Amino acid sequence: MAPLLEVKNLHYYYGNIHSVKGIDLYVDEGEIVTLIGANGAGKTTTLQTISGLTSPRGVRGEILFKGKPIQRLRGNRVVGLGLMQVLEGRHIFAKLSVEENLLTGAYLRKDAAGIREDLGEVYALFPRLLERRAQLGGTLSGGEQQMLAIGRALINKPRMMLLDEPSLGLAPLIIKEIFIAIKKINSEGTTVLFVEQNSKIALATASRGYVLQTGEVVMHNTCENLLNNEDVKKAYLGM
Repeated sequence: MAPLLEVKNLHYYYGNIHSVKGIDLYVDEGEIVTLIGANGAGKTTTLQTISGLTSPRGVRGEILFKGKPIQRLRGNRVVGLGLMQVLEGRHIFAKLSVEENLLTGAYLRKDAAGIREDLGEVYALFPRLLERRAQLGGTLSGGEQQMLAIGRALINKPRMMLLDEPSLGLAPLIIKEIFIAIKKINSEGTTVLFVEQNSKIALATASRGYVLQTGEVVMHNTCENLLNNEDVKKAYLGM
């Protein structure tokens, strides 16, 4: 069976800057896969190129989602195929309420009853959002905004979710809560690919991992093997 997502010899150019250099990766249906690496390794650019958030003019190589090429599609078309990204920094609407923010994620849907049902499931996953559903998004804590951003993506019922630095700037207890939620989302049928600076929690959450360095994949293995790899321990786990 073909992977749900397959990236073949992906390059990305910001003008003359060659930021992604021939990346190959795949994600099977139902997996959680992580990309780890230092700042500037090309992790975010890789995710944004998959999601159609970078200029198609800078893309070389092939990105297949559900077996079909998407490397020339804009972000709104990619979302319509069932591939959603939660951006680094959350990017929620500060002047909309929590519930209004969540409902913006359902803009492609027409089934009002189904949307309400899925809204209830998001509130069950993140009870804090239910408590604050009338509160303005901009008044939430960083952790609550991250929950809101993930919930907004879930409302569109994605086949696959991409997350960029979900732990960024959050307290340890909130990080634990966010990653418990990511595992639950995956257990309920959503495939996950995420970028994470906290390599320890990334490798403890995913089943496989790719290590990126200056725009290239330098290592790929199960997370168990990566956790036991001496180079990974020294470079990314502080051991």
